[in-house]
Amino acid sequence: MNDSKKSIEDIWKEGFFKEGNLYAPKVNELYHRKSKHSVEQILQGFKKEVQLLIPLAIILFLFNIVLDNDNSVFWGIVCALPCLLWFYLGQRQLKSLKQIDYGASCYDYLLSVQHQLDKIHHFNKRLSVSSVPIILFPMLIYTYFKNPNKTMGELFGIESWDWSSLTIFGLLPLMTLIAFGVAEVSFKKAKKSRNIKIDELIKDLEELKS
Repeated sequence: MNDSKKSIEDIWKEGFFKEGNLYAPKVNELYHRKSKHSVEQILQGFKKEVQLLIPLAIILFLFNIVLDNDNSVFWGIVCALPCLLWFYLGQRQLKSLKQIDYGASCYDYLLSVQHQLDKIHHFNKRLSVSSVPIILFPMLIYTYFKNPNKTMGELFGIESWDWSSLTIFGLLPLMTLIAFGVAEVSFKKAKKSRNIKIDELIKDLEELKS
């Protein structure tokens, strides 16, 4: 079995059963390789997610054009702009991860990467939730003033909804609350799957140091 594919536990066992098989430099080198490989995988996955935002922006813009509603170009731009903003921020976040200095200790390097990933995670979660009311509010204002005398039922094609069109603004807190719940679940899952290898390596290193 290739050393790079062996678990740390396997190497320790071989070290105990075969005298002279385990050396500190060898273990350090293994951790160096594993650390760099794990971080590189995270960076590649992050890069793909960021790059997907450009085609998503184009799709949202074209979707509004195809609908051919009033001011479709304007609303296409409104829908596409958040994706372009997230792309810009994602590029900066990716750069911040790449700029982390490896230094002499893979343990310190992994802690720095973990800390930066946590910062990115919390920022992106807040951004995704706050983006909902920011994008939705102008759409609701436009819909309300475009249809001032219509009921909610007439706006949405449901006859039993005879409430005033003002009620449409109730969608703002409702959709924000839904976005918060979705973000809480999805970001927690993404963080766990993205950081699991780094967390395991840090735990192994802490056990070896103790």
